[in-house]
Amino acid sequence: MASVNWGGIFPVLVTPFGADGSINETRYKALIDDAIANGARGVVAAGSTGEFYALTKAERARLYKLTVDHVAGRVPVLAGVADLRVEDVLEACQSAVAAGCAGGMILPPIYAMPSPREIVAFFEHISRNTSLPLMLYNSPRRAGIDITPALVEQLSALPTVVAIKDSSGVITQVSELVQRVGDRLRVFVGYETMIVPARAVGAHGVVAMAHQIAGPLIRDYWDKALTGDKALDDLGRDVFAFYRCFQSGAYYAAIKETMSQLGRDAGGPRLPLLPLADEQKSAIAKIIADAGLTRWANA
Repeated sequence: MASVNWGGIFPVLVTPFGADGSINETRYKALIDDAIANGARGVVAAGSTGEFYALTKAERARLYKLTVDHVAGRVPVLAGVADLRVEDVLEACQSAVAAGCAGGMILPPIYAMPSPREIVAFFEHISRNTSLPLMLYNSPRRAGIDITPALVEQLSALPTVVAIKDSSGVITQVSELVQRVGDRLRVFVGYETMIVPARAVGAHGVVAMAHQIAGPLIRDYWDKALTGDKALDDLGRDVFAFYRCFQSGAYYAAIKETMSQLGRDAGGPRLPLLPLADEQKSAIAKIIADAGLTRWANA
């Protein structure tokens, strides 16, 4: 079985688009540098927050390579390799290996809503056909199915499965994952709002969204999570405020709008998402003002 020591903050980078819809590689590289400067212990290219579903195969392969080249060994690079067809998942895995990625983050089959037996067969097939170390990605809301701790324990026997990102939002599920597989897999949560309870039960890391907007905030929240520091409550209020911004519209469009309002523009989303409507932008602006989030704009 492959072994990794992944842990800490792994931001899923947004994919910045220019006015013509093309990928803004200069802005993307700046996001990488900022993430690492603010304590990222790894980065994820072309994940859900990176709008993988709106990228061509060639664009995804290009992002993998661009990320690996620019990171230049500073931290591990994970590639988002989820897709609809099994063959396309494997093609993404091959592109990630060719680019030099340290691993891939992989959802179960999208839309098909397979049974537990079929989920296991899918991951067995992927594992047999790629050498890429895999972070399982459990996102019940997005995939329509839950990779339960019992299933993760079964999948942990596969030689290329090394980690799990759990976005169930259920701390008891995270705790059970740590108990069942924490000695074999690196357990990550998918929301920065869960950092404190997740660290308390022994999770190893967080696959982050707000970090690329307010890196010092998320770094401090992670570092202080187990210390009982009096500042933790104030930091937590700001973390939750950022997530309220994200909930003001379609998540990935709202993340970009929040970035824009805080001077970290990454362009708009690609179809099928649209830039936020005026009332949604106003809702984000109000949250930013009420919570004083502008203090993180240039932190």
